[in-house]
Amino acid sequence: MNGEDHARTYWQYEYDVCARSIVPLFGAWGTRLAGASILDVGCGEGGGLCALHDRGGVCTGFDIDAGRIQTALALRGERAITFAHGNLYDGTVPFSGTRFDLVTLHDVFEHLDHKPAMIERLKGYLKPGGKILITFPPYYSAYGGHQQHFRTWFARLPFFHLVPFAGSLIIPHLTGEAPHMVEEVGKLRRLRMGMRKFERIAAAGGLRVEHRQAYLISPNHIRFGLRPLRAGVVERVPLLREFACTGVIYLLAEA
Repeated sequence: MNGEDHARTYWQYEYDVCARSIVPLFGAWGTRLAGASILDVGCGEGGGLCALHDRGGVCTGFDIDAGRIQTALALRGERAITFAHGNLYDGTVPFSGTRFDLVTLHDVFEHLDHKPAMIERLKGYLKPGGKILITFPPYYSAYGGHQQHFRTWFARLPFFHLVPFAGSLIIPHLTGEAPHMVEEVGKLRRLRMGMRKFERIAAAGGLRVEHRQAYLISPNHIRFGLRPLRAGVVERVPLLREFACTGVIYLLAEA
C-alpha cells in the first residue's frame, strides 16, 4: 500500500470510528451536533471531523503533524472544515481567540505531558456550557502501551508493555523499530494514563465527568475486523476495569 492509499485508508478508519461509535453516544447523551461549533485537537487526517461535519457540526481542527494536515485538506472534499498546523504546547495555540461548543481529543490526551496545564488550555477553548470529549486506551489494558505498532512479534503481544523491565531493558533495544515509536511507548509508560488517574486529573482541573463509556473491545479495533463491545458492569469495578477495558470515552464539562 503506497502512502496515498494508506492515508485514505486511515482517514476512512477515523471516519468510521466517529460515525459508528462517537456520534451515537452524542445522541444518547443529549449533546447536539447540528449547528454546534467543534474543535478537534490532534485531528490527524481529519476523518473524525468529516463525520462530525456530516452530522451538522461546524468543524475546525489542528494537528502537530503538518503532513497529516495536508492530507486532511486533500480528503475533506467539499466540506467547509478549517484545518491548521499547530501545537497545543505552543505559547500561542491555534484558534486561541475562538470559543467552541465542543472540543474533542481522540486518543490524544494520553500522549500529552503537563496534563493539568493542557486541561487549562482545553477549557480556554470552551464557550459557557461547552463540553470536552476525550477518548483513550487505559494504559494497563492489553494494548495500552501502543505496542501494536511494533514490528517485532513478541513486542506486539497483549500486555507486553507491562512485563517487568520490558520498558526499561527490552523495548529500547529492539532492532528494526522506528525510534519515534520506541520513544513514544516509553513516554506512555512514564505517563501511565489509566481511568482512575484520568478522573483525578480531570477533577483537579475543574472538570466533571458527565458521561463515560468504556469498552472491552474498543471502537478503534474495527481496523482489526472486530466489533466494539461495551464493558457493562466491568466499567464499575475499579481495578478490573483498568486491565479489561481497551478503550474509554469521556464527556466532560466544567464543574
